[in-house]
Amino acid sequence: MQLVRNSLNDLIHNTEEAGSSLRKSIDSYLTRFRELEPQIHAFVPEARLEQRLKLEQERLLASLAGTACKPALWGIPVGIKDLIHVKDLPTQAGSRLPAKALAGVEASIVTRLRELGAVIAGKTVTEEFAYHGPIATLNPHNPEHTPGGSSAGSAAAVAAGLCPLAVGTQTLRSVLAPASFCGVVGFKPSYNRVPLDGVIKLSPSFDTIGLFAQDLSGMETAAELLIPEWNARHVSRKPVLGIPRGVYMELMSDEVKHAFAAQVQSLEQLGYQVKLVQMPWEDELIYGNAMLRFIQGEMAREHAERFGVYEEFYGASVREAILSGAAVPEEELADCRQLQLELRAKLKKLMDQEGLDLWVSPAQGGTAPRLEANNTGWPGMTAIWTFAGCPAISIPAADIGGLPLGFQCVGSYGEDEWLLAWARQVALDLCPDKI
Repeated sequence: MQLVRNSLNDLIHNTEEAGSSLRKSIDSYLTRFRELEPQIHAFVPEARLEQRLKLEQERLLASLAGTACKPALWGIPVGIKDLIHVKDLPTQAGSRLPAKALAGVEASIVTRLRELGAVIAGKTVTEEFAYHGPIATLNPHNPEHTPGGSSAGSAAAVAAGLCPLAVGTQTLRSVLAPASFCGVVGFKPSYNRVPLDGVIKLSPSFDTIGLFAQDLSGMETAAELLIPEWNARHVSRKPVLGIPRGVYMELMSDEVKHAFAAQVQSLEQLGYQVKLVQMPWEDELIYGNAMLRFIQGEMAREHAERFGVYEEFYGASVREAILSGAAVPEEELADCRQLQLELRAKLKKLMDQEGLDLWVSPAQGGTAPRLEANNTGWPGMTAIWTFAGCPAISIPAADIGGLPLGFQCVGSYGEDEWLLAWARQVALDLCPDKI
């Protein structure tokens, strides 16, 4: 498949008159959609797409009446993960439940996109309730490989060039894994930095809204526009990088180890200081079993009422997870939430003690698995940071056998702006074409 260059900032800087630029943007999107969507299946099928986009066009033109300038995202198509409520579009969450059982008020991030003049391109494909299940989406780099999960459709849509920006969510790996596999920039902000209203939750102690863009400049723009109280930072030196010691750095293939070692060596030769650091967590936590039990416990509670009515509509994996989670005691969930807060504080203290600006690692333990492997990613490189609520970003900085691999940068909780500033410096040296 021929991937299309579709940079958010290039589109934002369009100086055409509002009406003609809006029509051209929607027409271009529909042209790309007809050409590319049948090859990757990034979007949930929508019977009346063209009619809806015509209404979007009319609404946007009406909203501009009497104003002097176009809003920042004027006419730009944005994909929305089908876990996030959008007015006038049903939410299925990748499930077989009736839409009425999942209906809800539009998410504030979607409303914000509308206020900025964006066009809702459609609902992007997700695994069932962002947990597990079959997905139709294919990897734009190689359709025999997975695009990752659960924000599969959002990452694939941006990678293919269908839309320059898409919204997803992450619980353990659901933004960083598909970003790595599809070769796009994926950003998971700090926990609770972006409101989760209007989102069907998997595990409220983990769930975080994330963003996808083709390049880092587009991500910086999206963050400034969409993340509350964003205050962009600028840096004039190279960041000090930390790499965790222990089992964390063993959870990857030999090919990924070699690629990451070469990247680190290149950065050191360019003057970066890199430190191997003993981490403030137990190795058992890295393997994810305790975290998965925690997630299942919260998942069971989120779905309790709905599950009681529609149990037969749930897929086997999700149903089993909910039944297992119902047996997790409340006291255990409370202990896990306390452990999250403690680890968050310990990581912050450790970064200060060691003088670190970023933690770095591969974004995934391997490149995109083949479809028959029934594996949409690994939590090993991402889950512990999500557990602690830290902001993280995957930058497409390597290629192994024709498949992308992301370079992950992780910041301290609440310091999202610094993360993006330091990540820009790293990207300038590792992958300047992705700036």
